[in-house]
This record gives sequence, C-alpha cells and structure tokens, in this order.
Amino acid sequence: MKAAQLLLSYQRLLDRERGLREDISALESRIAADPEVVALEESLAEKKALQQSIALKLRESDSEREAHRTRLRSREKELMSGRIRNPTELMQVSDEVQHMKASFAEEEEVELRLMEESESADEEVKQATAKLEEERRRAAFEAPSLKVELESLQSELSTVETERDDTWAQVPATAQVTYSRVRVRPIVAEVDRNQCQVCHVTVTSSGMQKLRQSDEIVQCENCGRILVLS
Repeated sequence: MKAAQLLLSYQRLLDRERGLREDISALESRIAADPEVVALEESLAEKKALQQSIALKLRESDSEREAHRTRLRSREKELMSGRIRNPTELMQVSDEVQHMKASFAEEEEVELRLMEESESADEEVKQATAKLEEERRRAAFEAPSLKVELESLQSELSTVETERDDTWAQVPATAQVTYSRVRVRPIVAEVDRNQCQVCHVTVTSSGMQKLRQSDEIVQCENCGRILVLS
C-alpha cells in the first residue's frame, strides 16, 4: 500500500476513534445520570419550590385573616355594646367596622385564589413525581443494555487504537513528517476525476502522473492536503 493510502487509512481510523470516544462519553454520562431523569428531577424541584412558596403565603394569609377577624369582632362588639355615647365616635367606629369588613372580604378572595393555586401546585407535584418515577424505572430497565453497548464500544475502540498505531508504523518517516506539517483538516483528500474532493481544484497532469505511478507524496497545489487516488 502506498504511503498516501496508508495515511488515508490512518486518518479514517482517527475519525473512527474520535467518534467512538464521543459515543462512549455520551453513554457513560447517560449511565451515570440519565438526562431525562435529571431534567425531570430539576422540574420536580422547581414545582416543589413553588408549592412550598404558595403554602407559606397561605399560612401567612390564614394568620393575618385570623388577626383581622379577632380585631373585627372586637370592634363590632364594642359598637353594639352601647357604651359609645358620642355620635362622632360612634360614626368613626361604624366606618372602621365597615372598612374592616370590606378588607376582610378582599382577603378572603385572595385566600381563595391562593387555595386554588395550592391545589394546582399539589397536582403538578403529584404528576411530576409520578412521571419521574416512571422515567427512573425506564432508566433502570435500560441500564444493563447500555452497559453492554458501552463495553462493545470500548472493545471496538481498543481495536481501532491498535489498528491506528499499526497503520502509522507502516507509514514511511518522510511521509509522517509531511503529514504532521499539514495544518488544514482533513489532512488527506481523495482525488476523483482529477479533482481534489475537498477543495475541488483540478490536480495538475504531473501530479496525477505521480499519484498513479509512484509512491511519492503529492500535495494539492491549492489547499496543501495530501492527495490519494480514490
């Protein structure tokens, strides 16, 4: 096999190695923490935080309403007791009671809305919890097959690494130097119909002759890539 063909094989093995490493990394991450489960856990945490926030507001609302109810009853009792003789003071207390009743009614509406929000939040937490448990069961069921797939990819990676090293060892030293000096990617480009298949510039007739008849490394005059006949 010519040097350029060996370099093309080497390049393909590098590409396969890179792809395998990416697949292995993704599988390892998925086995360690399934992304769908993680997303649902985060969503459930947000829903629980909202649920707790609404519950806190509801408790505060209950406490405030109870204090206002006590205050209202006290003022109503005072108003109805007959102890207030002064007409002006009587009017002031009456107005205060009416204002307190109006405020109390508004607070009741607010609390009703909070109760509805609380029920909705409770239901969302319930549904999110159920969905999370379902995804956890699914992830646990898939874990063994994912581990088998991971082992298969790791085995293939080991084979590819060995082939990569063996192929590179067959490349003549001068060709290795040339390969290491090329700064564009991919480094090796195939030639089809007298054209570099990466930059699509026509290879000179002398270059084509070298590609066909010698083991000499030929580089594209336009992009500098190492050329090899497809």
